[in-house]
Amino acid sequence: FTPSCSEPFGYVDVEFGLLGVPSVGCAIGGLGKVPGVYYRMQNADSSQMLLEAFLCSVDFALNMPDSDYWEMAQAATKATFPFDTWRANLLEAYALATEHFKPARRAEELTLNELWLQNDAVEVIRNELEHRKQSAFRRKSEASIVAHQMQVLDIDDDMEFLTQAVSEERVHDIMKEAMAQNQKRGSVVVKDAEVLQRNICLAEQRLTERNHITQWLMKPLMRTKYLRIHAVIALCYIVSPAGETLLKTTGDQRSPFLTDYVQHSIFYAGMAFGSLFWLVLSRGIPPNLLMASSQVANVLFSVLVPSLLGEALNDWSVSCFLALSGILSASRLLFIIWNFNEDFHGGFQVACKRIGVLESCRTAVGMLAVIGSLANMRFLYQQIVLLISLTTLILLFKAPQCYCAYSLPPMGLFEGLFTRKTFILLLISELLNHSASFTSQTYTDWWILNGWATEDIIRFSLIIMAVSALLVPLIFMGLTGVCVWGPWPMRDFTCMVPPGSLLRALALYDLGYLHHRSYLFAAALIASYCIDVMRSAAVFGSMMAALGNKWYALKGCYLVLLLTAVASSASPFIGHRLGMAAVNASPFDRVTLDMPVSDTTGSLGQVVFWAVVPLTTASYIFQLITLRFYNQDILTFRGYGNLLADGTVTGTSSSTHRVPITALKRMRKAAAKDTGRACCRPPCPGRLPEVESSD
Repeated sequence: FTPSCSEPFGYVDVEFGLLGVPSVGCAIGGLGKVPGVYYRMQNADSSQMLLEAFLCSVDFALNMPDSDYWEMAQAATKATFPFDTWRANLLEAYALATEHFKPARRAEELTLNELWLQNDAVEVIRNELEHRKQSAFRRKSEASIVAHQMQVLDIDDDMEFLTQAVSEERVHDIMKEAMAQNQKRGSVVVKDAEVLQRNICLAEQRLTERNHITQWLMKPLMRTKYLRIHAVIALCYIVSPAGETLLKTTGDQRSPFLTDYVQHSIFYAGMAFGSLFWLVLSRGIPPNLLMASSQVANVLFSVLVPSLLGEALNDWSVSCFLALSGILSASRLLFIIWNFNEDFHGGFQVACKRIGVLESCRTAVGMLAVIGSLANMRFLYQQIVLLISLTTLILLFKAPQCYCAYSLPPMGLFEGLFTRKTFILLLISELLNHSASFTSQTYTDWWILNGWATEDIIRFSLIIMAVSALLVPLIFMGLTGVCVWGPWPMRDFTCMVPPGSLLRALALYDLGYLHHRSYLFAAALIASYCIDVMRSAAVFGSMMAALGNKWYALKGCYLVLLLTAVASSASPFIGHRLGMAAVNASPFDRVTLDMPVSDTTGSLGQVVFWAVVPLTTASYIFQLITLRFYNQDILTFRGYGNLLADGTVTGTSSSTHRVPITALKRMRKAAAKDTGRACCRPPCPGRLPEVESSD
């Protein structure tokens, strides 16, 4: 049995193969050289997948025909360690390392590790632990100096211990003691190594933390693996759609200059600038301060500034307000990226569920704001935003150390981004989809032209809010459960769900002008909006999973937001050009759904069709192309059967056997039943109990 999840230089399988013993286990790293029965890690983050794949491999090996087994055993005696292959791979790795090696940087840009190597270690520790420098204007107290020296001495004494090897017995004693203490307190004893590592890190931070609010934020949220600080950051993201809500509620502020498409362009131009603004600030400012400043701006632009601008309202003030709101709206990515901090169980299954839940709740809050505006209850929404923003603002200032000490490390802007084909293809798909965003998002006017009143639109918004808040999270939770077996469900969901704007344009084109107050048309628009919410969450989750690193995800997602904001800003004029070229009409003229008197121009449905459908169809084509490269770009996927993640076939005479989930469940039930029968059998008097093994 070789169930190792990591085995870079395995010899055990070769040694047993020389004795005619095939291997049963995981085909990873140096394993898989000897004939045997192997499985591949389709989801390296899931211990359930690894255990049950190993169960399938053992069951297949035990039930294989004798002729196949002895043929495999005879071939195993001829197996040797593939030294030539190992040497070629090693040379390739060294060639890549030397090719991408960066020369030494300036002295002021050296990292802590480089300073440690070049300077005296004690001096480096002294400078890093010093909370502030002494100056002529602000002198340090004697107690502060003595406490600082004691810190340095303590760490200096611990350096010798840290350089010594710790025996395995000592590690076991430490772990048993920690688990026994948890059991005495009534906590659930955790046996997973990653969870233990996470708990030990958090316990160490809680021991060194003196602030009670910070300690409270570091505790688990309702006995889940998420922390309370994650819930605070999630609340910040949920109440952040101030800018998008503003665009939907400024219809009474239009003028000959400040038309709806000009407002749209100004807002998304501000978002494009805001993407660069927040990304640059992330290089030197801790994330808790960035998120706190975003909450301060959210209070200003959601509550205070709208009330101040009520009397002195003109085109320039509204334009500046829209641009600044776009800059604020770009900060929402900070809450998404840093919501995954201190999370050891990363990967696509976490991003899938959490981003889906957050995006659906954010959409529901945005719809609630629209309903409040239409029902003249904007004041109530502003008070709710004010309360949540001020509360989270205070808590963010008390965030744990890991949210106060990190910032984006020095690296190239495009480093690590364009090596993933999935990221590139989904980026192109998003650019094409957002190029039609303005024309496809004027559906409120479509409802009005179809004969629906304001009360009806409020009901439609309530339905969208309910579906987004209830149904969409359930869908993503179901995806998370199925993603235990690999990235296949998330891949299919991301790549096969079409843009909702495509459905909206087709629904308006099919509506014509004879169907007054069409319920089917209203249902299609509601469904298309919910599809857009799910697709957006899935695409961003897949991009983060493909990049595989929170720093790359921060840069990559801000690059996507920058380019898509530019495309959205230009989308009114792109739609105008396409409409004029196709049917000699503009999507800006949303007056009636009827066919024009002149045969030289088209109706609103035809204009929207030609301005939206070509771009969104091209976007969907790029989504489908992503199917080919999705799995190989997911870091937790190692291939399946005799195929590697990139589709390369391994083994000269290998074959793949698929095990259905239903068969696996029957196998697991049978094993549990046999185990229970063996445990319940009473031992014979005077004899030790026997352990049975079933085939």
